[in-house]
Amino acid sequence: MESDERVEQLERLFLSTFRRVRAYCLRRTDEATASDAVAEVYAIAWRRRKRVPPGEDDAAVWLLAIAHRVLANQARGQRRWSRLLRRVAEQGGGTAAVPPAVGDLGDAGDELRAALALLPAGDREVLRLAYWDELSHREIAVVLGISVGAVGTRLHRARERLRPALAPAHRPTHEDTGTREDTDTKETHDAGR
Repeated sequence: MESDERVEQLERLFLSTFRRVRAYCLRRTDEATASDAVAEVYAIAWRRRKRVPPGEDDAAVWLLAIAHRVLANQARGQRRWSRLLRRVAEQGGGTAAVPPAVGDLGDAGDELRAALALLPAGDREVLRLAYWDELSHREIAVVLGISVGAVGTRLHRARERLRPALAPAHRPTHEDTGTREDTDTKETHDAGR
């Protein structure tokens, strides 16, 4: 049975290190991501409470090492979102924009999350398994309990439903189409009459 002493040690550790761990995360990422990371750090610490090093300083460094790994995992996750967006755009026959390089993504991850949120849960899951988790059709079939052929069909339909949600981000500007110039020319021509 777990000792009350170990639980109390972790509670004291949380109280004494929370600001330091949060500051560490905030220096490396935005506030929302830092909050998620801090929550994950302490969840991991709770699960590994039997391995907390003795001494407050050693335990604080241990938590920062966990934070480092959590932030690295989050960064990998963001890169997966970028790859997902890029792959969906490439497979869409050019109807969606290919996103910028990972470092220049800006809100692309948020746009993808918003687009995915519009889809039914089944579509979100099959897209995440294929592009986020990078599973093969056979592996997706095992996870979902469906046939490999059904995976291909579901992926195709999910991409078709996702494409319009991503397309508004790539509407041609007047400069792309020349429509503004045509309108200006027509207005000038009509005014001369």
